[in-house]
Amino acid sequence: MMLWIEGAVALTITAAFVISSFFMFKPAHVEHHPLRVRIGAAIQGLVIGLLIAFVILPLRLSVMGMADHHSPSASSSLSYLPAFLLLILIRRGALLRAPVIKTYLRAYRRASLLRTLDETQKQLTRLDQIEGRSPA
Repeated sequence: MMLWIEGAVALTITAAFVISSFFMFKPAHVEHHPLRVRIGAAIQGLVIGLLIAFVILPLRLSVMGMADHHSPSASSSLSYLPAFLLLILIRRGALLRAPVIKTYLRAYRRASLLRTLDETQKQLTRLDQIEGRSPA
């Protein structure tokens, strides 16, 4: 696989995280400085993008038979299980304790959770209206 494709995938995923942070979060969701949330989105997107680009994409290509069987990505199948576990740990918030980047990741995670809470409250209110219940 050519390195520029994997880099483009990683940068695209990073850009998607950053752009979505501009449109997804209302000012009520952002309790920290908005720049911290954007940097946290970039870091989270970059980590996930790198894992997808350099682990999952070569795995997909090797499984689909599109990759050269003599390439290093076809022979490094032992790295796939730890990479999937790392994706799960990242999603669960394991990077929130990293010394340098924890401030930014926590700001992004907090804004994301506040948005989820806001959306859940809206859905519960709509469901209460449909069922004819009084709001709690």
